[in-house]
Amino acid sequence: MFYMDKKSKKVPVVSYIIRDSLKLKASDADTIVNIHVVSEKFAELILLLESNENLETVKEKLDDEYLEIPTDLVKRVFAGLILREIKGFWRVALFISTLVYPEVGNASDSLSKQDELDKRKERYISVERSIIDLDLDGVWKMKPLLDGKAIMGVMQVKSGGPLIGKWQQRLVKWQLAHPQGTMEECMEWMKQSEQQSKRQKIECST
Repeated sequence: MFYMDKKSKKVPVVSYIIRDSLKLKASDADTIVNIHVVSEKFAELILLLESNENLETVKEKLDDEYLEIPTDLVKRVFAGLILREIKGFWRVALFISTLVYPEVGNASDSLSKQDELDKRKERYISVERSIIDLDLDGVWKMKPLLDGKAIMGVMQVKSGGPLIGKWQQRLVKWQLAHPQGTMEECMEWMKQSEQQSKRQKIECST
């Protein structure tokens, strides 16, 4: 839910309540808004962890012409990206998600309120355990193997810009898929990916 501020800009209502009504910090408002946004993404992750029903859909979102995530690592990469976005508040976002996440096939209609709460509690514990088993608690502290300058060197470009930003995003996904990967392996992947993409573009143009 949004409202229009004095500059005719859309602002989440929750942000208005926290900043203008409760007079709390703007950073607090941003955190709350982000928690709600990420809780929606957690709903997608819950479905992935529980049933693999949306595996291909999630994989398509993660893949691009330079990076293809192995199927068995899609869960780790997707969950890792979500946790890096919300950081230490991931359990709060997960909790909210388990409360609003709809039951498959409306099976909850036949459950008592207590049974429904117990089932959602089990879901929270199960997803939390899965994230910990994937060694992702604290993943937001993961440092990139290559900084922007190093990426520019590998790509052989003299200035940054959107290109480097996109490679930085790919680098995070690559590291999530290769938690033991080294700087040298990462650079080799980037070079091979770039060369393969160029070959494909040449083939398509001929």
